[in-house]
Amino acid sequence: MRKTLLASFLLAAVGFGAWSFLAPAPGPKNPMERMKTASPLETVRAPKTFGPATVVRTASEAPDKVTAKRAQMEERFVDLKEEGRRMREALMSSDPKAGLAYQSLSQRSDYRELLDRRHKIEAAWAAAPEGERDGMLNEMNRLRQQGVGLILAEIQRIHSLPPDLPAGAPPTTATPSAPPAPTAPVVFQ
Repeated sequence: MRKTLLASFLLAAVGFGAWSFLAPAPGPKNPMERMKTASPLETVRAPKTFGPATVVRTASEAPDKVTAKRAQMEERFVDLKEEGRRMREALMSSDPKAGLAYQSLSQRSDYRELLDRRHKIEAAWAAAPEGERDGMLNEMNRLRQQGVGLILAEIQRIHSLPPDLPAGAPPTTATPSAPPAPTAPVVFQ
C-alpha cells in the first residue's frame, strides 16, 4: 500500500513538472498590452482591396416600411382578438368552475361595457387611418388585461364560495341558530 501511494505521489510530481515545463507562456493580463502585440496572421496577410461600391436607393423604401409596420400591427391585432378565445378554452379545460365564472361575469354591466368597447374597436379597425391604429392596439391590450383580471377575480370568488351556494348568488352569512339543511340523498343506479 505504501509503495502504491509513493508511486502515485511521484507520478503526480513528475506530471506537474512536465506540465509547467511544456505549458505555453501566458499572454499579458493587461488588455492594452494584448492589443499591442500583433498576431502572426496579421503580419502575413495582405489587406484585400475592393472597388467602390455603388449604392442604389429606390423610392419604394418608405412604403415598404409602412406596409411592414402595418402588417406587424395587423398581426398583433389578430393575436389580441384570438388570445381571448384561446384563454377561455384553456380556462374551461383546466378549471371546471370557469364556465360558471364566465356565465356570471357576462351578466355584469362592467364586463359587458368592456366587450362592447372591444367590439367597436374591432369594427373600426379596417377603416382606421395609420396614425390611429397604434392607439387602438394599446386600447385593445388594455381592455384585454382588464377583462382577464375580471375573469380571474370571478373564478377566485366562485372558488371561495361554500360548495352548496350557487355561483350567481351573493355570499350570505349563516345564522347560528338555524340548523343546516339536509343534503339530498345520492342514489346509484
